[in-house]
Amino acid sequence: MSEAEEPPANQALGTILAILAALGLGLAVALSRYAYEGGSNGITVAATRAGLMAMGLPLFCRLSGRSLAIPWRAWGHCLGLGALTAMMFYGHVGAVEFIPVGLAVLLFFTYPPMIAVLNIVVVRAPLTVPNLIAIATAFLGLALMLGVSFDVVDPRGVALALGAGMAAAWNAVWLVRRMKNHDPMVVTTHLALVAAAVLLGLCLGFGNIAWPVNASGWGGLWAVVLLQATSVPLYFLGLSYIGAMKSAMFTNAQPLISIAAAYLLFGEIMTPVQLLGGAMVLGGILLMQLSGSKPGLRQS
Repeated sequence: MSEAEEPPANQALGTILAILAALGLGLAVALSRYAYEGGSNGITVAATRAGLMAMGLPLFCRLSGRSLAIPWRAWGHCLGLGALTAMMFYGHVGAVEFIPVGLAVLLFFTYPPMIAVLNIVVVRAPLTVPNLIAIATAFLGLALMLGVSFDVVDPRGVALALGAGMAAAWNAVWLVRRMKNHDPMVVTTHLALVAAAVLLGLCLGFGNIAWPVNASGWGGLWAVVLLQATSVPLYFLGLSYIGAMKSAMFTNAQPLISIAAAYLLFGEIMTPVQLLGGAMVLGGILLMQLSGSKPGLRQS
């Protein structure tokens, strides 16, 4: 049954699931600051999140009647995609350890225009005028944000956020080209298993495990882990009811949720130029979606 043929009840359910997913993912990034202020670090938060997903998603697949078996050839892709997923998991929340929440989420959300560029360069997708305007608008917004941020923020946070965005972009293009014939929940489960192995290996290999030392820190850690681990399945379930385009529209609310939560909880305020740059990035993403560009976006 196509998206247009879905009953109104399913459309409503899909919309609710998409909103809950966007709310959970947006809040998780902001709440990660409690974990860092409580003594934890980005790699510990990311590894814990990946570990919980690696345990929970196989159970979810089994309960929903999905087989976890995939062809051996697909496993090779899962290894590469899982490594990108690990980078995405770490950079998305790890950037908040070093830079303000709003800047971190807006830098990460440059991944949709990155997907458009990769589709043009790698997939040889046609370059339309609306896409060109959207890409130029988004990257001009990125330049504005970085131009006023490099001198006043830790470059490690900028690198983590942009690295996570690039990983998300490559991940999306790779998934669409090589894994589109497989159940997305099963593929996500295998990616989570690989990502958990990579992040736990990094923690153990470099001795970077840092657990929170107070109650608020533990609360922040588990808020991130539980919100992100439950929001990803909600996103995919909503996707099955309302389709990629509508789901992507709700996804655009994540940075706004994170920025609002950071302001309410921590008093974080972005500069006018940063806000203008962020608005241009989100505007470019919206223009791509409205012009019919459907890059197959996948969330962290």
